[in-house]
Amino acid sequence: MRRRGCARLRDRLRDRAPGGDDEGQVLLISLGFAVLAIALVLVVGAATGVHLDRKRLLATADLAALAAADEVGDRYFDEATGREPAGIPLTDATVRAAVERYLSDHPDPAARWDGVRVLEASTPDGRTAVVRLGAVTRPPLVTWVTAPWSDGITLEVEAVARAS
Repeated sequence: MRRRGCARLRDRLRDRAPGGDDEGQVLLISLGFAVLAIALVLVVGAATGVHLDRKRLLATADLAALAAADEVGDRYFDEATGREPAGIPLTDATVRAAVERYLSDHPDPAARWDGVRVLEASTPDGRTAVVRLGAVTRPPLVTWVTAPWSDGITLEVEAVARAS
């Protein structure tokens, strides 16, 4: 009798408990967290890919600036102006020509982006080559999470090299 009374009390308490049966709720929460974790991994992967593309573009700009700083202009051999003791004089034209020649001679690094362009190739003081490159990169792992940036992200980098 005591046993039957406990069972009845248990049944009454279960019927009164708010929310009722929890069956299936853990599965739903687990699926929600799994979807959130996968979305987070995809977004972090896309951001990492864009960051690495920016670093590669910066390395390309560094090498182009170095090539421009090593360029010898026509002014260097002109006897009328003489040679400057400070080093090889650079001009905007020689810097731009050297950067464009470097990019055309080394197409492999620039092939990963859409439309690599020279935004600036100049020399502010005749000894320093300033190179700014721009490109459009596409985020890897494009999903519905990164869809707003699926048409590409514009990258701009600047590199400076000094002629000696």
